[in-house]
Amino acid sequence: MKTIDYIYRFDPNNPTVKPPPEDVEIARQNLEDGNRLFSEWMKSCRSGTFSKGEPRYVVQCNGLEVGMVRTHGELPKQAPFAVVVGCSDARVPMEMLFGQGFNDLFVIRVAGNVLADECWGSIDYALTALAESIKVVVVLGHSGCGAVTASVDAYLKPLRYSSAKTSFMLRSILHRLFIPVHQAANGLVANWGPDAPRMPGYREALIESSVCLNAAQAAYSLQMEVERSWRSEIQVLYGVYNLFTHQVSMPPPVIGTGSDEARVNLAYAPTHPRDFDKLATEMAMRLRGHHPPPATAEIVLPSSSDAATK
Repeated sequence: MKTIDYIYRFDPNNPTVKPPPEDVEIARQNLEDGNRLFSEWMKSCRSGTFSKGEPRYVVQCNGLEVGMVRTHGELPKQAPFAVVVGCSDARVPMEMLFGQGFNDLFVIRVAGNVLADECWGSIDYALTALAESIKVVVVLGHSGCGAVTASVDAYLKPLRYSSAKTSFMLRSILHRLFIPVHQAANGLVANWGPDAPRMPGYREALIESSVCLNAAQAAYSLQMEVERSWRSEIQVLYGVYNLFTHQVSMPPPVIGTGSDEARVNLAYAPTHPRDFDKLATEMAMRLRGHHPPPATAEIVLPSSSDAATK
């Protein structure tokens, strides 16, 4: 039977075939290489390019990951090399898309990858209790994010956001996304002109630009926290996972413009607030004149007619 395999492999005769990364650059390279592996597998699945002989898409797992290298009766030691803050979206499987195995990533998932109090607490725990192994913190947004889409729609149609049908819990997420949405909107108006909100494709462009700025702002906040905690050996990275190419990059490709085969890369966190203006400008220029495919929203706000009845 012809198959296109994506395999997690453990070799008991060579249990340490995959040593943990020694520094930030090797950790970043491991994540990028893993995403290349995953995106190539997905590309093969789309094209029907079957594996021949030895499977090409193999994620190596070492003994520590699967709990094999330990004293009898002892629990496996938790030793992830990266903290990943990502969205809860079911289409964004963190370990798989980064080509990593068990015990490699400390994953924190919340809609819109927003930095709520519980998220900050989990990050602080990882950086404190797991400081011996952690090398990088990654903020990962993704194209077509439902939480960002809902926040953009609330920004464009405030009556929907103010409806009593929008729960307090949902508002707490949308509220945290308004700053990157507002900054993305400013970038579009500055580069497309004052009529930008009435131009075709504006809403879709605002969503994609907001996804990038949301990840960038979260990475900036995390980098500031890392520096305040005197953890200079840890670096914060960020990127956007593209649901069409299955690649992580920053900035992400504009689908349909011939740049679908983007170079996989994680960017280092912004170091100054003015970097957000630069990113908003870059995204506006990349998206100008292009009508991205409609985003898939998982979060639906009440209609304006519902709001009007309240």
